[in-house]
Formats: sequence, C-alpha cells, structure tokens
Amino acid sequence: MRALVVRIGRAGDLVMTTPALTAIINSYQDIQITLLTGPDGRRILKSFHPAIKEIWIWNRSGIGALFNKIKIRKKVRQAGFDMIFCFDTSERIASLFKGLDTKLYWRNTPDHLVHCSRSYLNLVEKAVGTKIKDIQPSLYLSPNAEQQVEKELKEYGISASDKVVMLHPSFSGSSHFRPKNPRSVKHRLWPTRNFSELGDQLARLKLPDDTNPKVVIDLIPEEARLGEEIKKFSNGGITLLISPPNFERYKALIKRADLFVSPNTGPMHIASAMNTPIVTLFSDWDPAECGPFMQAEKFTALRAEDTPCPEQGLSAISVETVLNACKQQLLKTG
Repeated sequence: MRALVVRIGRAGDLVMTTPALTAIINSYQDIQITLLTGPDGRRILKSFHPAIKEIWIWNRSGIGALFNKIKIRKKVRQAGFDMIFCFDTSERIASLFKGLDTKLYWRNTPDHLVHCSRSYLNLVEKAVGTKIKDIQPSLYLSPNAEQQVEKELKEYGISASDKVVMLHPSFSGSSHFRPKNPRSVKHRLWPTRNFSELGDQLARLKLPDDTNPKVVIDLIPEEARLGEEIKKFSNGGITLLISPPNFERYKALIKRADLFVSPNTGPMHIASAMNTPIVTLFSDWDPAECGPFMQAEKFTALRAEDTPCPEQGLSAISVETVLNACKQQLLKTG
C-alpha cells in the first residue's frame, strides 16, 4: 500500500506530525510512504523510519514556486497512491489532489481547541476506523552523535554526571538583532537580559546533591552576537557553544540536557521528541494547540496571558517565574 503524507511547514510543524506518521506505520504493515513537505522536511524526517521511501520537497517561495507546484501535481498524479493524508488546512495545498480517485483524508478546518498532533491522529483514526491513543513525537537519533556530544561537553568542563540546562533564545534563524516581524519580536523573543539573569541564577542554584547545573546556549555562527550578548551579563554562568548547523549533533545535545528552556519554537518540539523536560514561554499562541505534546509532568508552559501585563508579550513573563518553573522541573529529574 502506498500513501502520500503532506505537511508543508517548518521544523516544529514537522515534529508535531510524527505521532500521526507513527500511527500510519503501525496501522498498515505493508505501508510505503512518500512525504510531501517543505525545505526543512528532509533534514527533520529523512531517517524517521524505513517505511518512508521518498521525500518530495515543495518550495512554495521564490521565482520557481509555480513551476514547483506544477511539477508536484504531475508527480502526484503519476504515482498512483492508495491514500493521501493532508495535514495542512490550506486549500491551495489540497487543490493538488482535486480530481483524483485516491482516498483523501484532509484536515480542512483547524480546531484551535485540540493540539495539532492530536488533530493529525484524529485524521488517521478516520482512515483506520479505530481509536488511537496519544503518541509522543519522536525523531531518530544516531548513537554516535550522543557520544560526540559527551566528548564536546567534556572539553568545556561538563561531565556526564552534571545536570545540564539548555537555553534557547532565538527562533527560526532569527535573533534579537535581526527580528523578522513585529509579531515575532513581541511574542517569541524573551529579552536578552532576562536570559542572562536566568543563566546566572540557574548556574548558582544548589541541587539536592549539592552540585550546580551547567547552563549552556548553543547557536549557529550567524547568531553568535546574540549569544555573546547574553553570556556577557550572566556573570560567567553560561557556557556558549557556537557550531555550524548539524542536526544530528543538535538533537543529541538537546537529549543530553536535563532541562530545555525556550519560547515557542521548533527546537521546543525537538526537545519533546527527545523526551527532554521543558520550560516553555508562550504569548499570543496557545500551548494547548501547539505546545509540547508529551506527558504533562515533563513540561511547564508559562503564558504572558497569565501575567498582569499580557499586552507586553513575552517580556511580561518574569525571570523569577521562569526560574521557579526550572527549579520544579529539575527537582523532578532527581
């Protein structure tokens, strides 16, 4: 049986699709899946499962966008799929499948009261005709990458027994110095000085075993200026790692962390796929719809809407509030 699974989106969108992918693979023993996704798709899902036979990339931006759409439409019609799961609500995307005899399962209306991952699972339920329990997001991780990360951290004085708190201060390659749009600045960027103060206080926190957490920030070279700014005011509490993009390494580093602290970003979803405890900051978006999809005790979602000044966006969430949430999560990990 051949299935086309469609989700055009960024890293976090694709991670939230993995529970439904797992459900499809578990429900059809002989399934062969083709993924139709955006430019991030190959990096995120190329090693997800052997049942994924092909990954088609649809780049919807740039001068070649129309040509790409025509090419994809032709490939879909020639492939002869038995079923299509479209996890995008866009009618423009779903129009690719008009006129086909193939059974189409399409999430044509978003339900903002249901988590995205759960709504994708509900769509699979319609196809298989049986109830499907929640499935946590997952991603393949190379054991060799984990070994390399332990070696790298050791060079910075971080041992395998140390508690590691990983802070993520940016999103989608943007930074405080090159914000992409006003909505993102207000609702997805926590102030740099807040990260500095949080890192300082976390590094001085006494854990039950009388040790202190090791606080790290990992950024790509183009974000180095942001990392240096945060580190400068952390009183030496933050270890800054600057590395070229390497997704296997990045997944392994997140898995190594005992706690991941981040606004609403793709890496937050990667942390949920690595089953790393999370403290996440939300403003404008609802974590019930697009927050971590994992056991409730493994994450804490803090909302600007729960503060006295929600109109300030993410900056309305205080350092003290985030620090207290971190303390609680670290105590859970022992």
